[in-house]
Amino acid sequence: MRFLFVDKITDLRGDAIRGLRVYPADEPLVHRTPGHLAAVAPGAVSEAIGQLASWLCLERNRFAARPIFLFADAIRVRGAVRPGDEVELRAEIRAMDVDNFRFDGEARVGGRLVQEIEACSGHFMPLAELEDPALTCARFAALIGGGLVLDGPGGAPYPFAALAGETLALVAGRSVRARKEFSADEPFYGDHFPRFPVTPIVMLNEMIGATTTRLLGGEKSIQIRAIHGIKIRSFVRPGETVETVVTVTGERRDGGRSFLETTAQVLKDQKVILRGNYLYEIME
Repeated sequence: MRFLFVDKITDLRGDAIRGLRVYPADEPLVHRTPGHLAAVAPGAVSEAIGQLASWLCLERNRFAARPIFLFADAIRVRGAVRPGDEVELRAEIRAMDVDNFRFDGEARVGGRLVQEIEACSGHFMPLAELEDPALTCARFAALIGGGLVLDGPGGAPYPFAALAGETLALVAGRSVRARKEFSADEPFYGDHFPRFPVTPIVMLNEMIGATTTRLLGGEKSIQIRAIHGIKIRSFVRPGETVETVVTVTGERRDGGRSFLETTAQVLKDQKVILRGNYLYEIME
């Protein structure tokens, strides 16, 4: 599984950048739920938008430093992306200096808005500490020169349910606590990042989603609709163990659809390293 989600940069000028991503038919980051069509994990789309913004930041700082995302005011999922879809990506830098950045972005399929990111921000790390700068520059040249082609197929579907790990405590419909150790052989560490591998934020969000599913007793599935106020305070490295705590803060119905509102925390060494508010739709 390759954890690179921009196939081509189609426009780059000033503070804005556009690109394309075609999710292959064998895309491994896909959710398959009974009675519903396969859909690309929303986190894979968020990652594509973030990676596009990263390429703009890298071009502007002459490939000296890569952005590390730590905060986001809102991530909203407006529609599904299916395997085989061509996704139009856009990102715009709202603020950037030598240490920090902030951007907004969106993804569309056939002109239809499927996801948007509002006020995502963080700081920079020296590129050479994370990956080979020469390889990164070569990939950028390919992206703006016609498209980046990566070796190998997508691979087997990723086992999202396993991300929840071991259940430590459960009050059905109200709260759940689980523990997960991230194996050093997770497939996403090769691209994120070779010299300083860390667990992508989108995979931590998928871990939170898998843990939240246990609140429903395995009878129904959920789909993320929005994340608000997410804050990241520390990395999760290969071999480290974290605990996920999800608490239900509300339930509501809207037009015949059911929604679950939650607050989630991820703890490492008993300290909170991630916190956010998550809105899920309960799939009937």
